Amino acid sequence: MNCQKFDITIIGSSYAGMTCALALAQISPQISVALIEKEQIFNNARAEDGRAYAISSSSLKLFDEFSILSELEKISGKISDIKITDYKSPFVLDFIGAEFDKKNQQFGLIIENHFIFEALKNRISNQKNIQIFCPNFYQEIEFSKSPSIKLDNGLIIQSKLIIACDGRFSKIRQLYKIPTTIKNYNQTAIVFKIHHQISHNQVAYERFLPSGPLAILPLQDSNQSSIVWIVNDSIASTLLGLDDENFLQQLHKKMENCLGKCEIISRKFSYPLTMVLADKFYHQKLLLVGDSACGVHPIAGQGFNLAIANIVILRNLISQYILSGLDFCSDELIKKYNSKARANSKKMVIATDVLNSIFENSNLSLFGLRNLGLGIINSVPSIKKFFIKSAGGIE
Repeated sequence: MNCQKFDITIIGSSYAGMTCALALAQISPQISVALIEKEQIFNNARAEDGRAYAISSSSLKLFDEFSILSELEKISGKISDIKITDYKSPFVLDFIGAEFDKKNQQFGLIIENHFIFEALKNRISNQKNIQIFCPNFYQEIEFSKSPSIKLDNGLIIQSKLIIACDGRFSKIRQLYKIPTTIKNYNQTAIVFKIHHQISHNQVAYERFLPSGPLAILPLQDSNQSSIVWIVNDSIASTLLGLDDENFLQQLHKKMENCLGKCEIISRKFSYPLTMVLADKFYHQKLLLVGDSACGVHPIAGQGFNLAIANIVILRNLISQYILSGLDFCSDELIKKYNSKARANSKKMVIATDVLNSIFENSNLSLFGLRNLGLGIINSVPSIKKFFIKSAGGIE
């Protein structure tokens, strides 16, 4: 029997999967990590998919530990200011980066997804204690003695711990019948890049409109931004059916000339929005990480930041157990990870779900409350500080 042994095996080299592999491999050069990926991603450059991540200052610390931050900073947009408005409200909720981070004067960076993917992929390729199995997929997973995975090529991989990073609609989560809350928002995110007449001045805009929120995220070029336009599914199909001229006309109306005349400079991509929260983040010696455990509404731009925060929880637990001479795949560690990561995830699910519900509702009384709320948050320093810390991904 052809068999290889590792300390940890990760299934799925998604953004979370690669981030998790690097975070755990860097605990110690003695830790061996196997990374299984069914798609041939390591020989081909990642194509643009229209998306850009808002990476919080807290998450950027992990990228710095990976030695990829300086590379990404050169191709990223800085978030120095966040301006939030509600439809026809006279108030602008203004979060200023210098109030949060005096040194860097920012909340984080806007980084196009494919740049992050390539940086993580290249770093993994040079990490000696990570072995990549690609393109390979699992056929069987056994837990009877020690966890083992049979690959499509017949190879058996044995490890102390298995981590599933196979996405929001995780086949592994379904395989082990882990109960999961799933909510279809009946909304679509339309994402693309624009060139605009007026410099964005490193300002991110979130405009809450009757048809759904519009996020304008500053890219590295001061006259380019990434757009995330969230609308109900029925409106999305109508918008995507428009020709470029009429689509742009609708966009200009929603932006209200905040960046002057605009031009769409990429393909338009669309993604259905669904929330996923597993009832537990483990099965025996298998852990769920990233979207396989929890995927949230993008209204606050915190999805990948949540995955990173939970990866840091796992990394810190494993590191503490190893330093203490304890078994890092013990039931106790698994339960601690589940408790901390799930509590962290549930808070984000509630926050994003409630935020979407409040701003999606066109009820006049709710509009009045939103209007009042924006004014209060902006004028009361202690409340504003709470929201500023949340935007930067700080506990």
